[in-house]
Amino acid sequence: MELTSEVVELLIQHSEVELNDAHNYKFVNTREELRNHDYQEMNQNLFIFLDKLKEEYSKRS
Repeated sequence: MELTSEVVELLIQHSEVELNDAHNYKFVNTREELRNHDYQEMNQNLFIFLDKLKEEYSKRS
């Protein structure tokens, strides 16, 4: 799933309970951190990974 601002907002809406306790956990970001993060690099890496996966799968077919 590509992370866009719309997707991040949906994830935030569906994670209200967990995000209320974000300050108690080292690896749980706050709502603001999630909203302000630049997901471009992560999305690019995801596309590269999926392209390679598709290529490997195609070789086996």
